[in-house]
Amino acid sequence: MMKLTRRHFLKGSAAVSGTTLMPLSLTLPGTAHAAGNDYKALICLFLYGGNDSFNMVVPADAANHTNYLAARPDIGLQLNEMADMAGFTDEAGQQVRLNGQMPNLAQLMLEGAATTIVNVGTMLEPTTKANYSQVRKPANLGAHNKQQLAWQRSWNISEYNPFGWAGMMMDILASPSLIAENMEISGGELLDGQQAIPVEVESNGVAAMDALGHSNIVKENFSSLVDNPYGSLFSQAYTARLQGVRDFQEQLDAVFAANPEDESINPSYLGRQLRMVKRLMQSSEALGHQRQVFFVSTGGFDNHRNQRGRHDGLLADIDQVVTQFYRALEAEGLSDKAVLFSMSDFGRTIENNSNAGTDHGWGSNQIVVGGAVQGGKAYGRYPSFVRDGVDAIGNKFIPSTSSEQMAATLCQWFGLSESSIDYIFPSLRPTNTNAFSSRYLGFLGNVTTPPPVVDPAVLVPAAVVASVENANGTGAAINAIDGNPETRWSAKGIGVTYTLTLSSPATISLLRYKQVKGDVRSYMFDIQTSTDGVTFTTIASVTTPGNSADWLEAPLTGDDITAVRLVCNGNNDPVDTSLRGWNNFIELEVWGV
Repeated sequence: MMKLTRRHFLKGSAAVSGTTLMPLSLTLPGTAHAAGNDYKALICLFLYGGNDSFNMVVPADAANHTNYLAARPDIGLQLNEMADMAGFTDEAGQQVRLNGQMPNLAQLMLEGAATTIVNVGTMLEPTTKANYSQVRKPANLGAHNKQQLAWQRSWNISEYNPFGWAGMMMDILASPSLIAENMEISGGELLDGQQAIPVEVESNGVAAMDALGHSNIVKENFSSLVDNPYGSLFSQAYTARLQGVRDFQEQLDAVFAANPEDESINPSYLGRQLRMVKRLMQSSEALGHQRQVFFVSTGGFDNHRNQRGRHDGLLADIDQVVTQFYRALEAEGLSDKAVLFSMSDFGRTIENNSNAGTDHGWGSNQIVVGGAVQGGKAYGRYPSFVRDGVDAIGNKFIPSTSSEQMAATLCQWFGLSESSIDYIFPSLRPTNTNAFSSRYLGFLGNVTTPPPVVDPAVLVPAAVVASVENANGTGAAINAIDGNPETRWSAKGIGVTYTLTLSSPATISLLRYKQVKGDVRSYMFDIQTSTDGVTFTTIASVTTPGNSADWLEAPLTGDDITAVRLVCNGNNDPVDTSLRGWNNFIELEVWGV
């Protein structure tokens, strides 16, 4: 099949792509973005409602299983109700098993193609019973919506980022392609980036214009219009544009027709989603995708009463569908290139309640499936199953592993550099006062102990120059680096440049900046870097959010950089259009080492 190209896409409609802007930075070499052997995919399976993962991954050691049954007399699993997983232990050597409704995933874990991460949850810093009252903890630990967001976003010093950690990852890694490489089959916030906007995909395909795929009458009328152009030159040009949308949809349909649904995957709600994921993976080369990230989900896990039968049924569906999906990828030679992982709002309480259900907890267990997984064991330490015991605060387990450690491990496998991990997951920086023992968990191999980190610092420029300065003298270039919030550089024009020449070649990591009226206007500028001060390369195109007068940040990537140039393109002042040609910076900082 002919590969669909960017030219075909632009002929049609930019609205179906979330990657029309240049990525913030690229941590993979340019050649790694062409479809080929370096292809990888991540699939997030979100279990809405708070999965009782302690009835999914169950303690099998005699003492802890006794504690478990005592805490859960109404819903606990006997040993003969668990999957046969002899020799499968956590990193402390404790035996754990899957619920007996998950025999297929249990087999994958024994084969080494799957694992479970035990007692993982949202944390801002390492937390134990001993330091519980001294450390920072996520707010609203029992709230479904807040904790769903906490799992999908990362903590940024004082608050959660406004974007999902996978979306931020694709801001860095995504390459221009036919449709966005981050694809939501069923909602979620995980894939939302500043520039990498996810495409919403239905289980039957992607529509360039939604009505074209759902209404024959609209489709017929649309075709009649574009096949019979008339009227002014403008009308004919507009019709030609619409014709491009139709042609694009026909090409897109041909891509999916070449990869029909895999009927070996059970057509449950979750199964239909994973059928679509497999089709998109098989279409990756035609779509121009080197990296793909998917979000699928299923619900029904908020079981405060009569939990056991309902929950066992949900786990059985996950077991069947996920295993079928893995085996289908294995048959296509794709299983080593994809990793599926689960997330959920939170774990459930240690003890069951009086209604034979469980309430909102904190720590949880998650599953990871893929040929790249280093399985054969569980990762982390399974907690002591005792209410208010050494691993608990009241009726909730305190996580021993951070959800962001799990996320960073996935991102590292996907191709993010150490500096990009630092940027997306600042809570995992080794230099933090109360630092995690490692930012990576090892379930995808290639575990590295990060080298001693030299903290990035503000790089003092040797010189600054602007191609234009405000004629009244108050907008001099030097004002943007003088440390005085009362002064600023300002200039009017599109394509105005502001260049900082560094004192010596540096590895750069961050641009920090403040702008006048940044809370009411969005400013547009490109970031360029140079290793010789003569030739500049654009590494990012920035549109500021328009809702903050405080410091803003943009990640930078580059070694031996001698100069950073900003090419300024005005703003979108919502009140006075005559002001839209103005650019300014109150303060500018380039950070690096």
